[in-house]
Amino acid sequence: MHRAIALLAMALGAIGTAQAQTVAEIDKRDAAVDEAWNKTPLSAQHVVFVAQHPDGYGQYVPRADNVFKPGEKLVTYAEPVAYAWKDIGNGQYQFGFDVDFLIKTPDGKMLAGQQNFAKVSENSHARNREFNLTLTMAVNGAGPGDYVLEYKLHDHASDKVATFDQPFKIAN
Repeated sequence: MHRAIALLAMALGAIGTAQAQTVAEIDKRDAAVDEAWNKTPLSAQHVVFVAQHPDGYGQYVPRADNVFKPGEKLVTYAEPVAYAWKDIGNGQYQFGFDVDFLIKTPDGKMLAGQQNFAKVSENSHARNREFNLTLTMAVNGAGPGDYVLEYKLHDHASDKVATFDQPFKIAN
């Protein structure tokens, strides 16, 4: 019995060793992700209106619907993907965006807009890939009806640009 347990322990130890990874292996795979990231067009994922201001990356509560009361603020959560980093020296990188917005009708007629509505920038010792934007829009004076909020992101460290739309409604 003890011999069987010893053999089982040796077998499990051998399996654990065969499947072990190293930090070097993680770095190698991370470099492959960086390569794919750099070749991908700038875009945004998990773009949602949120019920409250998010606490951080991935820590958001989606709003139940896209219907807003007159004067209620529209709060958007988005995770940009495939942005670039600029080496700013001292072992640090900078990344971020200039953000434009448009308010349109569902058929595309522009009602309002502003270039450089927001400027978001971060410095880090890492080339962070987990980054979120929280954008707040006040749509004052808009009557009841259907609209589209369009955000355009201009990457600070490259010539990449991404646009995303969010349909919404102002209730009676």
